[in-house]
Amino acid sequence: MKGDDRNHEPQRPARRILQRLVKAPAAWAMVWPAALVIGGYVAWQNWGAEHVSKKYYAITPEKIHVTARPDYIDKDIAPVVYSDSRLDQLSMLDPSAAARIASAFSFHPWVHRVIAVRKLPGGEVDVHLQYRRPVAMVFVISRHSEVQGRSFFAIDEDGVLLPTTEFSREETMNYIHIEVPDVYPTGGVGSTFGDVRITGAAKVAAAIEPHRAILKLQSIRLDETSRTAPVPQYEFSTSDGRGFFWGSPPGEEMYGEPKSEIKIRQLIERIASEAGKAPSERIGLK
Repeated sequence: MKGDDRNHEPQRPARRILQRLVKAPAAWAMVWPAALVIGGYVAWQNWGAEHVSKKYYAITPEKIHVTARPDYIDKDIAPVVYSDSRLDQLSMLDPSAAARIASAFSFHPWVHRVIAVRKLPGGEVDVHLQYRRPVAMVFVISRHSEVQGRSFFAIDEDGVLLPTTEFSREETMNYIHIEVPDVYPTGGVGSTFGDVRITGAAKVAAAIEPHRAILKLQSIRLDETSRTAPVPQYEFSTSDGRGFFWGSPPGEEMYGEPKSEIKIRQLIERIASEAGKAPSERIGLK
């Protein structure tokens, strides 16, 4: 009886499955290898490829080479962009890697334009940049509790706010100053100042800046004729007490008004003719 009981003992599930596989048609011998291959492929795509990509093809700060920064940019921008944009999560195997790196650098306030991004052998990345150039400091009365009284904001030729904290007091004083009453930026670093009068003054500063040493330019102000003119009108003063009426921003000249190139030539000629003489009355350009 005991022998009969063993013969009729319920089979375990695992044993039952194995017996069925043994008795299964030969076609199943093709299915199982295929299932293993597919399963391995899915596992690689979901976990293995990502692990290998991050370990061997991850982008590191040391492998990012950017265009040499000008002297007026105090700090290397690559580590900042790398950290803020989480480029550590990006793989060189990603087809969109170059585009994503370009996008990350384009948002830095010192970057005017990303010219090109090239992926090089060994996981190196070459980033070719065009940097913004400061042309003037905008004088304001600070509205922040930690800064009392006079303050300055650095801008480029498009009126875009630059990282002012990178300029020392001495460097700030060496730039052209824009003095327009009751102005204050509407955005943060990397955005435009937000006032057409400042944007126009930035264009004037950019046009004159290459000749600043000859002209001894110190500050740019709004001229009183701006109240009735269709575009802001500017005047500027020099370190030796001269005053010049400039007029409209470059590219926005009114009918009959000379272009900026002609104005600059007239100014240089006038200053050369008055060399050694006491400063005259305000000089107008016609």
